[in-house]
Order: sequence, then structure tokens, then C-alpha cells
Amino acid sequence: MLDHIFLFIYILSVGLTFSAVSLSLLYWMRKRNSGRFNTFFFISYLAVLLMLAGVRFYWEELLKGGRGVVIGTGIAEFAGYALLLFFLPATVNHIIGRHWKGLAFWASITACTVYFALGTVYLLTGFLKPISLSAAILYVLALTVILVDIVRSIPLIKRGSTRVTVMVVTLLTVAFLPLVMVGRILAETDLPWAFSHSLRFLFLTLYYFWMALTGIVFYIREMSSIVSAGGTERMVPEELPLTARERDIAESVAQGLTYGEIADNLGISPNTVRNHVANVYKKLSVRSKVELLGVIRGERNY
Repeated sequence: MLDHIFLFIYILSVGLTFSAVSLSLLYWMRKRNSGRFNTFFFISYLAVLLMLAGVRFYWEELLKGGRGVVIGTGIAEFAGYALLLFFLPATVNHIIGRHWKGLAFWASITACTVYFALGTVYLLTGFLKPISLSAAILYVLALTVILVDIVRSIPLIKRGSTRVTVMVVTLLTVAFLPLVMVGRILAETDLPWAFSHSLRFLFLTLYYFWMALTGIVFYIREMSSIVSAGGTERMVPEELPLTARERDIAESVAQGLTYGEIADNLGISPNTVRNHVANVYKKLSVRSKVELLGVIRGERNY
């Protein structure tokens, strides 16, 4: 009975995840830049991991696959989740436009390597207490550095919806990954608090459920704000003597975006945005955003 309930939750999570992938794709296609593509790639990567979790559960729990199947799917699982420890901070650094280096970079590499190594060693040889405990301590230290770096970076994210989304995704991932490792280890023991395959599958499913829901809320808010911003996204008249890039800049300025936000959306530097804005103001003979809005709405001549 419980397996059927968990399977229903899994199907629901799959639907939500691929809905988030579709919204992410639409969001990227509206303005094709590296930042939006990276978020689309990240959501798609989560969708692949979710499908892998379903395949692993089906083979191990329902088909009672042999040791080769358990090891193969387990290694793929640990490799996929280890890369999240690189993906997540890399995405945050891309959002704030910061070059990723130093302690935070090597902490991410260390956490990825140790997480994957711990999982692989356990699958092949079992829990080696002295080595595994030492590696676990190193992993916790590296994970702490990653978490502190992300928390310190969050105030640098200008858009409120993006800031909240990064916080939620970070907390979910940091809490989830250790549970995956501990759950798999305890599943093979006879301890009274050992996690069954079904219960671990529920943890996996709930992680993807909340990640997908967070993504859906983020994309709906982002695209709604574009539409509700006075309809300015497609309102720059064609007769205005602007290039395609200058038209994008003018639309973004009219929406009330900062230079940093425009730079992030278009994949260019803030200085480049300032140069484009200066050219737009010069071509349209305006000196402020208010005057620019007047020209876009046809309320004044240029």
C-alpha cells in the first residue's frame, strides 16, 4: 500500500519537474542568454536525476535486481548528486557575476570528490569505519564552506525572487544530500532505525517535488512581472531608430530593471548596458527614464 502511495507522489513530482523544465525553456526562449540557459540546464539536470531515481527504485525494489544492478545504479546516483555540489555554487556565482576561485572553489571540488568516493567505496566494499569517518568529516567541512559562501553571496543577488529561490534550493540540497548517503548506508543494516528502500525513495521524491514547485513559482512570478510591467516588453515602436540590442535595453529600462539586472538577463556587462542606455537616450533625445517611457508610449516626440 505504501509503495503505491510513494509511486503516486513520484508521478506527481515527475509532472511538476517537467512542468518546471517547460517553463524554464519558455523563459530562456523569451530572451536567450547564458544566465537563463544555465537555469534551464540545471532544471533539466534535476529531471534526469529524478528519472534515474525512478529507474533505480524500479530495478532494486520491484524487480529485485542483482548486485550488479544495485552497484551500477548506486554509482550513477552518487555521481549525479555529487555534481550538484558543483552545479549549485557555480550557478550562484554566475548569477552575481563573480569569478569563482579560491577556498570556495576547492571546497566544492573536495565535496564532490569525497561524496562520490564515499558512496562508491561503500557500494563496493561496505562501510570502512576509520576511512569513512575521516572522509565524512572532510565532506562536512567542505559543505560548510560551500554553504557559508552561498549565504554570503545571497545579498549580492539583486532580484528578490531570484534571491528567495536560491535560498530555498540551497537549503533543500544541503539538507537532502547527506540524507541520501546516510539513508543508503542504513538501508543495508539491521538497525531499528534503518531506512527501507521505499522510505528513501520517498525522501528523494519529496526533494524533487519541492525543487520543482520552487522552480514553477519562480518562473511564473518572473514571466508575470514581465507581462504586468505596463506591457512594455513588446511596446517599443518599430519606427524608433534603435538597434535590436538597444530595443532590448530600452524595454528593460522601461520595466524598471537595474543595470545589473539587465546585464544578467542579456549576458553582458553593466558597463555595456550603460553605453547602450547612453546611445538610446542620445538617439531619442531624452534625458531620463520618465522621458524614455513617454517616447515608448507615444506621449512625446523624439
